[in-house]
Amino acid sequence: MSIYKFRVLLESQEEIFRDIEIKSTQNFDDLHQIILASYGFDNSQMAAFYLSNDQWEKGQEITLFDMQIEEKEQEQVLVMADTVINTQANYIGAHLLYSYDFLNLRNFFIELMEITVKEDPNAFYPKVVYTQGEAPPQQPDVTEMSEEDMANELLKDAGFGEDGSDPNDIFDGFDDFDDFQ
Repeated sequence: MSIYKFRVLLESQEEIFRDIEIKSTQNFDDLHQIILASYGFDNSQMAAFYLSNDQWEKGQEITLFDMQIEEKEQEQVLVMADTVINTQANYIGAHLLYSYDFLNLRNFFIELMEITVKEDPNAFYPKVVYTQGEAPPQQPDVTEMSEEDMANELLKDAGFGEDGSDPNDIFDGFDDFDDFQ
């Protein structure tokens, strides 16, 4: 059995990454769990891996859960817990994308850096073997706002006035047909 060393780089202004060793026969859920642990994130959010090319374009998705509503023969759904790593990434330089928390999106660029054919019999896999940079907090820093202020900000961002009216509304002030004459 082989040991894979992945570099997991967080998309950010700073260079923040983790080097992770994992058995090639472990699954993507194991990789998902160690990435979360290494960055100090919890398992409360949705996530997905994507096979990728050298330009980091998204390919086949590997989901946390099978949420396919209809059975489509041409679309194979890969689920993390059922997908062994070496079936999808099996050469040095293989690229994966990992997206975590789709509302506060965190993207990670993953590259297979090394394949070792001999595992350490005393080691527990997966494991973090190198860390660079401090991970940001899981949730973005949100200033304390009242619900009303937050709703007004959302309306303003969407182009509505503070009273919820659309400034482009051609029927503004129109109450009945007498107003139309």
